[in-house]
Amino acid sequence: MLSPKEIYHKFNELKIILSHKDKEFIKMHAHGGYSILLTYPPQEERAYLERVRAEYPAACFIDMAELFVAYIDDIGFEDFLEVYQEYASEPEKLFRSEMNPGDLYQRILTEIEKAGKAQQLPVLVRTGALYGTGIENINIMDSKVVHDLPLPLVIMYPATLSAENKLKFLNVKPASDYRATVI
Repeated sequence: MLSPKEIYHKFNELKIILSHKDKEFIKMHAHGGYSILLTYPPQEERAYLERVRAEYPAACFIDMAELFVAYIDDIGFEDFLEVYQEYASEPEKLFRSEMNPGDLYQRILTEIEKAGKAQQLPVLVRTGALYGTGIENINIMDSKVVHDLPLPLVIMYPATLSAENKLKFLNVKPASDYRATVI
């Protein structure tokens, strides 16, 4: 259930972090990274996305689901299915391959880079679409593109806390120790 108090505090904390123009200050609090994970229960995604769009209308919203669909459209659905079945046990070979410069991972980094060049706050939304692609949020956060941004990368992160106080992406996948400020 959506807690107005919790969402208020999370967005207030985000505003405070983003108000620090000192890149090194943000990196120090993000374990060397230049990203912010804004966590929320997956079932509350719509409310959080509405709020971030309202709070940061000038931001560049990079929708992972839209990029995923465009990637499949470019390959062609039938060809995608054939290749996906071939690489089902190694999805990173399809979605994040050094030999495929137009892969989904490169498309994400290109969009982030465009936001940086436009001096816009890059915000990744609908990141649940990455589940099963072999593209981990940590891969994006550790990229040179993100480290070179003029503003930190904000990742809308649908997750819950486990009993051990560890994040679980989409309530399923245990999160790694991110190089990001976690809100």
